[in-house]
Amino acid sequence: MDKASSVKASGRNMMFNAKALKKVLKYATVALLLMLAVAFLLLSLLPAPALYPQYQQSGAYFAADGSLLSLRLAADQRYRLKVPLSDIAPSMQQATLLYEDRRFYQHPGVDLPAIGRAFWQSVLKGGRRQGASTLSMQLARLRFALDTSHFAGKLQQLLLALYLEWHYSKEEILEAYFNYAPYGGNIEGVAAASLIYFGKEAKDLTVQQALALSVIPQNPNLRSPLTKKGEQQLELARQRLLALWLQHYPQQQVSAARLALPLTFLHRTDLPFAAPHFINQLQAKGEQQGRFYTSLQADTQQAMQRQLSRYLRRNSDKGFNNASALLIKRSTMQIIGWLGSADFNDVAIAGQVDGVTAPRSPGSALKPFVYALALQQGLIHPLSLVNDLPRRFGSFNPENFDRQFAGPVSATEALINSRNLPAVQLQAGLTAPDFYHWLASAGVPLPHSAEYYGLALVLGGMELSMQQLVQLYAMLGNGGNWQALQWFADSEPQPAKPVLTPEAAFLTLDMLRQHPKPQSVLLQQLTDTAPVAWKTGTSYAFRDAWAIALRGDYVLAVWLGNFDGSSNPNLIGRSAAGPLLFELLALLPQQADAETALFTPAADLNLKKVALCSRSGDLPNKYCPHTREGWFIPGVSPIRMSDVHRAVPVYKATGLRACQHQPPQTELKVYEFWPSDIASAFSQAGIVLSTAPRYQQACSGVPMLSVQPPQIRSPQPSLIYQLGQTAQQRQIALQASFDGAVTKAHWFIDNRYLGAVTPGETLFWPGEAGTFQLRVVDDLGGVASISLQLRDSL
Repeated sequence: MDKASSVKASGRNMMFNAKALKKVLKYATVALLLMLAVAFLLLSLLPAPALYPQYQQSGAYFAADGSLLSLRLAADQRYRLKVPLSDIAPSMQQATLLYEDRRFYQHPGVDLPAIGRAFWQSVLKGGRRQGASTLSMQLARLRFALDTSHFAGKLQQLLLALYLEWHYSKEEILEAYFNYAPYGGNIEGVAAASLIYFGKEAKDLTVQQALALSVIPQNPNLRSPLTKKGEQQLELARQRLLALWLQHYPQQQVSAARLALPLTFLHRTDLPFAAPHFINQLQAKGEQQGRFYTSLQADTQQAMQRQLSRYLRRNSDKGFNNASALLIKRSTMQIIGWLGSADFNDVAIAGQVDGVTAPRSPGSALKPFVYALALQQGLIHPLSLVNDLPRRFGSFNPENFDRQFAGPVSATEALINSRNLPAVQLQAGLTAPDFYHWLASAGVPLPHSAEYYGLALVLGGMELSMQQLVQLYAMLGNGGNWQALQWFADSEPQPAKPVLTPEAAFLTLDMLRQHPKPQSVLLQQLTDTAPVAWKTGTSYAFRDAWAIALRGDYVLAVWLGNFDGSSNPNLIGRSAAGPLLFELLALLPQQADAETALFTPAADLNLKKVALCSRSGDLPNKYCPHTREGWFIPGVSPIRMSDVHRAVPVYKATGLRACQHQPPQTELKVYEFWPSDIASAFSQAGIVLSTAPRYQQACSGVPMLSVQPPQIRSPQPSLIYQLGQTAQQRQIALQASFDGAVTKAHWFIDNRYLGAVTPGETLFWPGEAGTFQLRVVDDLGGVASISLQLRDSL
């Protein structure tokens, strides 16, 4: 065969081969399409596959201002966070579709023209390998964890892509792709990638940043910005995508130079790690996957952390190594600042232990609540005298912190000076409820019986956490209503549990307001005049120093100590924790209205102010030289007429006491007559009393002072009073006649104080059914009483 014939034959063979190949391809394509159609028909009959089965998310925790506090790994040690498509920047969606799947909204999940081009270019022409995977196919591979390196896996991917498209909208598929796509290392999903690489949410990505993220999923190992080489490869791919972007979005030409500028990427080590103890507690509560928008205020948290660290450095010579603090907003109970320790990463102080939740002895920090119960149960009022005297309670022999005894002091002084003996005496007198059962009702865990703790409860003979203590103090400012702490910015108000009467809560708060600030913050007082109610506590053997305060709408608690329970004689509440408390309070904004409201009783409270004898704390009689105003709860507080100051006749010539006043030989002088036990207490406390002189001669049958006792005119003791239905019909008129020298008198019902009158004045009492002892006492010491019986109408 000649050369020409050979060439012709070769051409015919090539034409035959090409025709045969086309024929084979045609049949193969038809067969493939038929097979896909049958498989798809079968898949379409199946129920919709779940898009996110066992989708494990990271925990993303945000402050109240939206700033990221911490991004925690998912359970499988991946950074992964779900985000709706509406919260992904449009430029991110556009760039991804432009780079990965331009016909996404036109194809049914499989782009046949793209597959044909890839087959022709890669197989038939032997050129550079081209991909033909749609976003739907990529989602199928990621969602079903397919191995697509072989034909069977590829075929499975095609079928599952069609399966997904049949059951889900394009928007749902695109959203799922963004939530599954790999972005380098252990970072999956555009939300996690955006937070880690750029410190922002996916909705806030710039075009530059969107172009960079869009090219990573195609080769996440080669283009990961977590390495220097990966960052270089990513930049080359981004520049190629930028050229396409400018072709398809020519309006961006004006910013082409800016878009071409290199990007700066953050890394996983740059993620914020704020408030770790707070977030650990959230995770322990089950808040582990997804976004959590907390009530924590990032700026306040950071300022508190810095100030606490500075305080510890300044006082390191005193052995202060660790501290905790908790700040809440009282009106909402939302947590604002949470410092579990001075340094979470400091192993030397066991920094990962959370001092806010760790149970510790509160020392004297519980005393205000014994006083509150005593006020509520009518044992004291704020100016009542209580005895700071040595006393044994069975085998319990309490002492004061300074091992001294102050003698008779007012209840307010005893509380703010943290005297132990009065507090123990008050706890011993509490009933229905006693202190143990009251603490239990306020959510304080008490694992042992009341007998186990005994009267040591009020001195800190048990353990509770800082967060429990803060809830108790917040209750004082919330009208006696206990509420749980709130962790999130959008928390709904929780039901309040009344554990104190609002009157007792307010009076306790007012008593704590009179607590002088530490000497170290006196200079601060010149500029900071905001009223503060606060209390300190020191645990046994100097293991814990506490200070807790209410100011405006804030409640703040601080603790200093060591998590190993070691002792330090410098760990004293007032001198160690008190100054830190006020340094942290100084960081908070002034709240003039809230500060005023906190210490102003509501108009509907059953509270009154009266003049009380400064020395005795009782209603002043005619001879009390000095008075001061004090609060009391009408019908509850144990107020009586003071009989401490009495006028006695004294002979002018000898200075001795006369049996009766005989002017001009005698004159009246006022002396204090205290019960023998209180007189003894004054003596032990070093207070010298001016006692009345001895009688000049023996007295026999002659009254020392001539006083006509009062006579009750209304109600009549012989009658049974029927109470009406209305408030006016239930009122009982109280009337009496008095000696001409009387200027004021006071009415009592069963030792409950009702009010004061002047001679001729009527006091109306809202009666209640029962049998009572009605008593009136005038300011000369005259007393009258009757038995009174009242019944409800039938």
